[in-house]
Parts: sequence; C-alpha cells; structure tokens
Amino acid sequence: MTEVRWLIRPARSEHVIITAPDATVGTGAAVERLEAALSGFAGVRPAWFAALERLGYWWYPICMVATAVVFAAAAPDGRWMSVASGLGVGVAVAVVTGGALTSVAHLQARLRSGRTAEQAIAEVAALARPAGGVADRVEAILARDPAREHEVHRIAWEAAGVGRPNRRAAEDALDELWRRADPAAAAERAARLREVEASLQAYRRERER
Repeated sequence: MTEVRWLIRPARSEHVIITAPDATVGTGAAVERLEAALSGFAGVRPAWFAALERLGYWWYPICMVATAVVFAAAAPDGRWMSVASGLGVGVAVAVVTGGALTSVAHLQARLRSGRTAEQAIAEVAALARPAGGVADRVEAILARDPAREHEVHRIAWEAAGVGRPNRRAAEDALDELWRRADPAAAAERAARLREVEASLQAYRRERER
C-alpha cells in the first residue's frame, strides 16, 4: 500500500479522511473534529468517555469479572456455577453498557457543542472530508505513477465532495485513472456496482407493482 500523506487513517476510527489540496492552517484541527464527528461526536469527547475508550476491549473482562462476583455473592451454595453464569452474562452486560455509555457521551458532546455530528462534518468540509471509496483508488493510482500526486489529490478531493456539483465528473476521472493503474480491480468494482444497480432497479419494480 502506498502511503499518501493527505489520506488520514485515525487510530480510533475505521474511516479514512482526505485533506484539502494546498491546505495548511487549521487542517490538523479539522481532521480531529471530523474524526470525532464520524464517530458520532458533534464536539469534544467527554473526558470520562475518553478514559473508557482507552480501556478498549478490557471493558469486556472488567464487566465479566464484576458480574461473576455479583452472581457468586448472590448464590454462595452454587458458587462455581454462579461464577460461570456471571462470566457469560458479563459479555452481554459489556455490550449493553458500552452502547448505553456511548449514546450518553454522544448526547453530552452534542449538548455542549450546540450542533449535530452532521453539522460538524459540514463545518470542516473546506479542509477535511470523509474519503469514502476514494482512498483505495488513490493508492493504486499513485503506486503506479507517484508523479501525478498533485493532480490526483485535486481529483480525489472533488470526488469526496458529497452533494457538490463537480463530484460526478471527478469520480469518472478518478475511475479512468484507476482503470489504467489497476484494470482488474477497476473491472471488479464496476461489476459490483452493476449488480447493486440491478438489485435496486428490481426492488423499485417490485415496489411499483
């Protein structure tokens, strides 16, 4: 994989972020705000939730041990069976409490910032945008022809502009460069898109009956 400095992969997110061509001032802050917004946070993550995030998957064993202790204390005569049951229930507790705490953190960030995550994404769109399916195509193109980085950056930036008038033309231009760089992968993607479109058309016809 070719490393492209203007394609950012935040450690805490599965999203890829593209930064604006020639942008310097404010780009880092815009990337941080966008990464948070893509994770559902309209503003700064609450400090308590940031600490919870650092626990990561350790949240599961913590909940499992805590639930097992409660089960064992509630049924001392069948302690080992209770511990086993508590460990099993602890997994469900971790999932439920993790989801609930995440929702609370999202709400707290929204109330503090006075905006939604969608609004936060729109506010930084001049400096940073979700890359979506742009990233893989960019890396394939630049792996073959790194000298075109400046041109590809501008095309990819337009292709990542959801709802913007130049997006379709930029998508087509990026696809053409990708077909030259990686014909097999481009053909596979085109076939998948045709399948999706055929499924959508079949669904529309079924709805119209």
